[in-house]
Order: sequence, then structure tokens, then C-alpha cells
Amino acid sequence: MPESPFDHTKQTYRVLLDGDWDLDDLYEFPHAFNQCYAFIYCLDSELDTYDQQRIDGAFAVYPWRGGYSYVNIYFVLQNQVPWRFRPTIKAIQKASPGWLDLFLNADVAIQIAKSVVALAGSGVVAVKSYAAIKKALSQIAVERERAKLQTFQISAQQQKTLMSMCEGLAKHLGFKSVKELHQRTGDPEISLKLLSAHYRRTKVLLEYVEEGKATLPEHTDA
Repeated sequence: MPESPFDHTKQTYRVLLDGDWDLDDLYEFPHAFNQCYAFIYCLDSELDTYDQQRIDGAFAVYPWRGGYSYVNIYFVLQNQVPWRFRPTIKAIQKASPGWLDLFLNADVAIQIAKSVVALAGSGVVAVKSYAAIKKALSQIAVERERAKLQTFQISAQQQKTLMSMCEGLAKHLGFKSVKELHQRTGDPEISLKLLSAHYRRTKVLLEYVEEGKATLPEHTDA
């Protein structure tokens, strides 16, 4: 029998809502949360996915030159989360205060909350680190374009720099599985692009927290 997406044996995680929300918020916040959830579930937990080879295959074949790769990798990650652990809405009330109760794996949700706290604690250091990452990746892109080679190889020094940047950004995000991510991508440039994408989505959640629109608890009442 196929899994039900509405398995009520799931754990519940409550996001606290406050402040003024508009219609865009009702898309942007859940979308960022769902993508962060899939990223952490598949790449920074020991939870079972449907097919890890499907994820690793995407790492290998996507060009990682533009938005297509990022949109599709999140689609892949979300679809590798078993149905019973995919976030579904249990209840929502938007008042001041309100809440959003989600059925999901609570440990992953708590890790999202801790990632947001870690990013908030990193403050301007994380912002500067991300700016340096964008500059480094942009320079590599320019060199690749000049070489006109799809098989352009970065230098040993660039590899070392990118791996160091991965470690730094992972620390800002509370992401633990950097070594495993490198093993799966086989390329520090891809690892860094993935962590950068995760940074951007975690930053969206942080903005909601800082604006007082949402609170992501680091524990559940269960």
C-alpha cells in the first residue's frame, strides 16, 4: 500500500506567527521553510531517503551554471523525502499571535530553527563571507568562460579556498555534514553553490524572525 501524505502519526512542530502578513508572505515563508527542510533532511541528517543515488546523480549531471540547477535540485530533494515525513499543515491560525502547526519530522524542523539562530549569531560575518563566496564563484565563472571549456578545472589553490569557504558557511548555518557533502558532489565548487543556495533560503526565514513575523522554536512540547 502506498504511503499516505496525511499520516497523523507524524510529529507536530508549531511555528509561532505574529505581526502583519500579506498574501506574498503566505507563499514565501512556507516555500523557504519547505526547501530548507528538504535540504537538511536529505543532506544533513541520517534519515532515510527514497533513493540517494537519484540525488547524487543530479549533483553529477546538472550544469550548475544558473537557476535551472538550483530549482531542480530542490525539486529532487523534496521528492526524496518519504511521504510520511513531508511537511503538511495540521492547523493554522493567523492572529496576533497566531500559529502554524505542521506534521513533519520534528528533529529536522528543530535543526532549521537552530540554523536560523546560528545565522543570526554570525551576523555581519556571514554576510561578508557570502559576499566573498559570490566574488570567488564569479571569478571562476569568468575564467571558465574565457577558457571556453566545459571541462575547465579550477586550480589546487582555488579548490583549497572553496573548501575553506564551505567550512565557514556551513558553520554560519549550523550545517554539520560538509565532509559527506563533498564526498557526494565530488566537487567543492558544487558543494559551495549548494550551501550558498541553502544560505539564501535560511536567510529568508531569518528575515521573518527578525521582523517579528515568525518564531521557530528550538524544541517541541511533545
